Amino acid sequence: MQIPSKIKLTLIALISFFIASFSVSAQYPEDDITVIIPYSAGGGFDSYVRGVLPAIQKHLPNSINLIPRNMPGAGGRKGATAIFRARPDGYTIGAFNLPGLLLPHLLEENVGYDLSEVSWLGRISEDRYSIVVASSSDINSIDDLRALGRPILFTVTGVHSSAHAATMITTNVLGLNARFITGYEGSQNYVLAVVRGDGDVALGPSTSVRSYTETGDLKVIASLSDISPIEGVDTAADLGKPELAKLNVQRMLGGPPNMNTQAHTILSNALVQALVDPELIEWSNSTGLPLAPLSATETELNVASQWALYENYKDIL
Repeated sequence: MQIPSKIKLTLIALISFFIASFSVSAQYPEDDITVIIPYSAGGGFDSYVRGVLPAIQKHLPNSINLIPRNMPGAGGRKGATAIFRARPDGYTIGAFNLPGLLLPHLLEENVGYDLSEVSWLGRISEDRYSIVVASSSDINSIDDLRALGRPILFTVTGVHSSAHAATMITTNVLGLNARFITGYEGSQNYVLAVVRGDGDVALGPSTSVRSYTETGDLKVIASLSDISPIEGVDTAADLGKPELAKLNVQRMLGGPPNMNTQAHTILSNALVQALVDPELIEWSNSTGLPLAPLSATETELNVASQWALYENYKDIL
């Protein structure tokens, strides 16, 4: 049976379209990729993302640049919204902070993104919390905090930030009579505030307090982890509250909803390879910024798990 000329022309056009489409997608990435960082330059979050990008770039199939773009504002929500609303072609991705970007969403505030729809690429790191005081302080334990006989002054970032939420939950679970001194921008600033004497104590991510403990300006009186990084320092389990070890700061990469399938596969694979690259591991060890890789699928499950965790504390928050 002979195919009519009109149908032949239609078939040829369709075949040509699919071949052209395949050729274009097969070349991904053809252009540089923008990586939005929803926080200011110079902080811990920024350092992590900028440190990892060269390794991801190294493992992409084509020679292009990953260009970091800081977009601070509204506690990370401005940048997260920009990532979420970007074209899903794989040329705009970005970094996400949990639980910082989860909390306003969970508490039904007006946000321009939906974490359940993000195209997750993988997790870079997680950071456990340490409870620190000035080295000159007479406070050496949680019991010493309780014995102050007055409200305990915790320095912390703004309301509904990751640190603020973790501090609220921890002080509530431990039954501490706490008062918060808020408004510090970034973890370095509110941790440094304890060194200055603005407050009695802070609950800080381990990467943010490490430099101050190494210089002897701060001392750790408890670690919200399963295994204490410092001999003789109580863990969450030692305090009788093992559930507090689940509180942490996580840094992830993701893209807008319904990202191009091939772009998502290439980027997520490049991230997986980057996070086990010996050069990046050497960078991690030299900077004291530990890696905690999760694949795209594992990250998606982890986000759901974090949501469930903080849902349990919604009344406290």
